[in-house]
This record gives sequence, C-alpha cells and structure tokens, in this order.
Amino acid sequence: MQAKAQSFFKAIFQLPAGARSLKRLTVPIALNDILAGILVSSVAIPVGLAYANLMGVPAIIGLYACIIPVLAYAIFGSSPFLIIGPDTAVSNIVGVSLTAFALTTPDARIQGAAAIAIGVGIVSIFAGKLRLGFIANFLSRPILTGYLAGIGIQLILSQLSIITKIYAPTGNFFERALFFIHHLSSIHWMTFGMALFFFIFIRACIFYKPSIPAPVITVIVSILLSWGFSLNQYGIMTLGKLPSGLPSFEIPSFNYPLTEFIETVVAVTLISFSSGIITARSFAATIGKQVDGNKELVSFGIANIISGLFQSFTVTGADSRTAVAINSGGKTALVGISSAITIALIITFLSQPLSFLPSAILSVILISTAINLIDFKTFRFLLKVSRQEAIFVIITILGVLWVGILQGIILAVFITLLHGLALSARPRDSLLGMFPNTKELVNLNLEPTAVPVPHCIIYLFEASIIFFNEGYFSSRCATVLEQHEDQSIKWFILDASVMTRGDASTLYALNQLYILLQTKNINLIIANGHYDFRNIVQKSDIMDKIAGKKIYQSVEIALAEISSLSQPPMEPIHHA
Repeated sequence: MQAKAQSFFKAIFQLPAGARSLKRLTVPIALNDILAGILVSSVAIPVGLAYANLMGVPAIIGLYACIIPVLAYAIFGSSPFLIIGPDTAVSNIVGVSLTAFALTTPDARIQGAAAIAIGVGIVSIFAGKLRLGFIANFLSRPILTGYLAGIGIQLILSQLSIITKIYAPTGNFFERALFFIHHLSSIHWMTFGMALFFFIFIRACIFYKPSIPAPVITVIVSILLSWGFSLNQYGIMTLGKLPSGLPSFEIPSFNYPLTEFIETVVAVTLISFSSGIITARSFAATIGKQVDGNKELVSFGIANIISGLFQSFTVTGADSRTAVAINSGGKTALVGISSAITIALIITFLSQPLSFLPSAILSVILISTAINLIDFKTFRFLLKVSRQEAIFVIITILGVLWVGILQGIILAVFITLLHGLALSARPRDSLLGMFPNTKELVNLNLEPTAVPVPHCIIYLFEASIIFFNEGYFSSRCATVLEQHEDQSIKWFILDASVMTRGDASTLYALNQLYILLQTKNINLIIANGHYDFRNIVQKSDIMDKIAGKKIYQSVEIALAEISSLSQPPMEPIHHA
C-alpha cells in the first residue's frame, strides 16, 4: 500500500519533461541554449507576422503566438527539443474558419481564433488522457502529403492576390484561379516587382545557402527600404502602427454556431496534432529520442489553452524553428524560453520599426513556405514504389482545391480510411517452399531456386480473415487450387502467422475452404496464428475437421508430422 501511495504521489508531483530538462543546465549549456533561442526567434518573428496576416488578424497576434504558448510548452511539454508555434496548415484552416463564421473585424477574428485555440486545447487534453494519440494515423503520410500540397497551392493563389492586388471573389480554387488569370493586366507592378525580387532572394538562399536567415534579412531590408523611400506613397501597403507591450490575460467571448465550432475544433485538432507529431517524431529520430503521442496531445493542449487565454491562436510543432534549435546545439527547454523572451523584448521596445514592413513581404514569406508544403520528393518516391498511393495524393490535392480546406480534412480522412480498407480487403499472399536439401521455408515468388514441398500447398495469407476480405481469401484459395489441379496434392497448409484475430467471418471462410478441399480429397492443416485467431478457431467445431485436430505451432512442425496424419471426416462444419 505504501509503495502504491508513493508511486501515486510521484506521478502527481513529477515535473514535466520540459521542466526536468532544465535540471541538466550548466553554464556552457545555458549560454549555448540562450544563443540558440535567439536564433530561433529570428526565424519565428517573420513567420509569426506572416501567419497572422494569413489569418486576417493583426500582425502582433502572430508574435504573441511565439511567446506565451512557447513558454508554456517549454515548461509543460513532453519533448524539450521541440519548438512550437504557428503553422501554415493550421493557420490557414483557422483563417478559413473565421471567415466561415462571418467574423470580419480584427477584434472579432482575434476572439474567434482564441476561442478555437482553447477548444483545440481542451479536446487535445481529453484525447491524450483517453490515450487517443493514434488519431494522428487517421492521416497517412501519402494522404497528408496530398493534403498539405493542396493547402500549399491554395495558399500560393491567395497570397498572389495580395502581391498583385488582384482580389478574386469567393469561390473554389479553380474559379479564383480563372479570375486571377483573366485579370493579369491589372497587376500592381510596384508591389509585384518588390515581392518578386525578395522571393527570388529567399528561394536562392534556400537552394544555395540554407544557413542564411533569408526571411530575417528580407524583413530588415524591406523595412529599411520602406522607411527610406516611403514606399506607401507608391501604393505599397505596410503593416502600420503596431501596439507595443505583452499580451494580457483575457477570456474570449463565445457567440458562434455550436455545431460548426465543434467541427472546426475537431478538424484543427486533427491537423495540428498530425503535423506536430510528425515534426516531433522526425526530429526525435535524429537525436535518438522517442515521442509519446498521448503525452504530446496533453502538452499541445496545455499550450493551446494558454495561447487562447492570452489573445493568441492555435499552435503546434514548428519544423523550421525546431530545426534551428537542434542545429544550433540546443539541449534543453531553455531554447524555447530564450526565444520567447527575445520576441517579448522586441515587441516591447522595437515594435515601431515593424510598422514600416510592407504587407507583401509577409505574402512572399508565406508563398515560400507554401512551396515547401508541396513535397515533390515524396511524390516522386511514391510514383516509383507505389503508384496507387501516388494516385491518392493527386486525388487528395484535387479534393482540397475543389471542396476547400475544411471539407478537405474530411475528404483526406475518408481517403485514408478507404486506402487502408482497400489494402486490408486485398492483402498480399504467397506460396511457400524450400531450398533443395534444406528445411528453410521461403517465398517461392522471391526465391527462384526454391521448390514446392512435394504433395503440399503451403499458403500464406498476409492478413487476418475478417468480413471485408473473406471473399478475397476464398477466391485466392480457389485460384491456388486450380493452379495445382494437375498435381497430386494431399495437404493444404494454411500459414496463419500474420493472422492476429478472428471473428465469425474467419470461421465461415475456413469452413468454405474445408468444403472445397474435401471435394478434391485434400487435407486442411492450420499452422501458426496469434492468440485471438487461435482462440476463436479452437472454440469452433472446425477443430474436429482439420488434420491433426489442432493448430500447429509452426509450418515446420506440421510438415514433420504430416506422415502420421489421417484425413478427418468429410462432413462440413456448421458455422455458428
């Protein structure tokens, strides 16, 4: 009892991983992490401003998202190496949602974004406590690749409208793209020329010298140009005066349609967690760490609730900022703390220069980010190794462009589930044999020198037999038997090594196979199988029909005993 009590209190009062990492601080590590945090802030400021612009909220809100939630995650987070912040896909979804709620004024959009962040935080914490971290798998890598590419293409078009001043009416992507093309003669060339110059600069740095902080240089140079040449007199819009000071605590108002709000929160939670957990796991692998999806859900949840209570919006794992932190040698959560404090100081004392920043520069940064969302490398890889998954990527992209970003989430999840169902409904299978003069079982299709076991068919079905692949299993067994029609087959050995579970459909399929084999005077043997599969089969009367009246521990054991087996009764079993 005392041990249990100690374990309970230890769990209650144990510091989060982020806070625990601060215990490892030494003077050299602290100095290095502070410097890494300053470098992270140099990346976070331009993208924070850009994502706020994307969502239609004041630019300062994007910087708030790089302070309070980052501090919260640094303390309460489960991955000390991870830097959180605004994300392209999440910011895009939230921005679209705010527009769908008919929130047009800056204050209303701030309140709406904060409410969504709190909602996402609450859902994330509950999901984490219920151990629903697997929800990230609802968007498979190929489908997420297509979804993010669709968002990237949508984002490029929306930001092109800003740097050209060709504002398309509402509609789907294709309608807005046609409008844009038809009005190319109306381009505002001063804004477009400046944007094009800095876009080429950013992309050139990314391609030739990624270590150069191109967005930071772009922001600084464009501010100097705007201030020195009064670019706004040429029709180039700037951010204007920004409020100085830190965000204050405020509970956002709530007057949104409940159903639509819940749908938005769930959608944003799914995308933000999927994106964040992929970022966390990708970087964790590079430094030999493991990431617990359920703990990350709780950590993201805490950060987002605090973000919403301090006038900010939904945040998640930030890949570019995390990369800077790790590449700079960051060791502890002090990196995030240092980054947040640096940005807080800039907001407090240097907000005036930011007012000269041309709005088009933020669009340039967003377009560059959007291009990075289009993962050509993964798509080429899928074209090479899995044409079917490449097609799913294309379908997802077109779906997002056609139905929109929010509805595209539903489409992406549906396509993921459909893809998984298709793979499970038609799993791989193979025939096994042996190398001459050996007893090693191998796949006959993969090993040309291997030969079948005399008088035996050893069939491996690479999935559990359940309701949606039962028919496929039966048809494949029938096909295999037809292919061996002219051979003196006496034994059909079903290798169930990958069958993890069973149900009524399993028993029905095995019964049908047994009946088919009896018409050909062939004995049925079952070998291997996981506990749930073996359990349901052993409880049925098929055990009285299969050869040996048992499930063998392995195919090799079954082959060793084959000479002593006798054929079971011919009558079919009755499936319960």
